[in-house]
Amino acid sequence: MEPLEFRSEKEASGALVYTLGGNLFGSPEGYAFQDDVRGAVAEGPRGIVVDVSAVQRLDSSGVGILLTIMWSASQAGTKLILAALPERIEKILSVAVALEHIEHAPTLNEALARL
Repeated sequence: MEPLEFRSEKEASGALVYTLGGNLFGSPEGYAFQDDVRGAVAEGPRGIVVDVSAVQRLDSSGVGILLTIMWSASQAGTKLILAALPERIEKILSVAVALEHIEHAPTLNEALARL
């Protein structure tokens, strides 16, 4: 199993884009991502987009991490959008009734446009 890898990049628009790859589990890497996003939210970016196109697997703790970062962003008044959900990840989020609470867009460019 491939551990989660993530990086962030600030766009010229002021938006922050996280790119994820590997498995989003309740692992040290998953919680490091959660902490990084929560720290970024405190800095007040224009918005945050999380590109999950390269996420291979997601477990229930990973769903919890996504819901936590969404809640943290909303509490700070920062818009957070998931971009490019692979079909298998979208199904998991749908079954967990999380898609109702997480804004998502089919592509990274569309997510950035929604900010």
